[in-house]
Amino acid sequence: MTDVGGWYALIDCSRDTRLEGLVRSCRECACLFNGKIDPQLANVAPWLVRIDEQEALMSTWQLHGRGQSWGLMAHSQLALDPLHRFFRRFLQAMLPDGMVVTFRFYDPRVFNTFICAAEQAEREPWFEGVEQYAVEADGGEGLHQYRLTNGKLYDGEQIVG
Repeated sequence: MTDVGGWYALIDCSRDTRLEGLVRSCRECACLFNGKIDPQLANVAPWLVRIDEQEALMSTWQLHGRGQSWGLMAHSQLALDPLHRFFRRFLQAMLPDGMVVTFRFYDPRVFNTFICAAEQAEREPWFEGVEQYAVEADGGEGLHQYRLTNGKLYDGEQIVG
């Protein structure tokens, strides 16, 4: 039986050649790209993983991932499958010229910029399935702890938007 809720990681496998193997060795993981995936694409795809401190992914991330933009963490009450569906809806964005592009929100540099610059209505959907995001700061120095309370974005105890 699968546990419900807890901490998850969104891992950007394009950031390091070790990541896909580490992700696939995890007890619970799902590629954010659906369907049959070309093996070369799976090597660089984003993956959702339930965090388990006992698995090699976490120890490798702690030892080698600081400042490397390997991904971000999210705390949710959802199980892996519904959280996977939740995050898949954010994979595409429409540019002002109407062009649809892949939105690499799982890259901490992208997420930090987006979530702080977004309007309240743009932020709210990100917290419909997630209580908190833990995202490394630029250069890996520190960790942002984003949560939405009463329509306000907090980083730790400080209001940022």
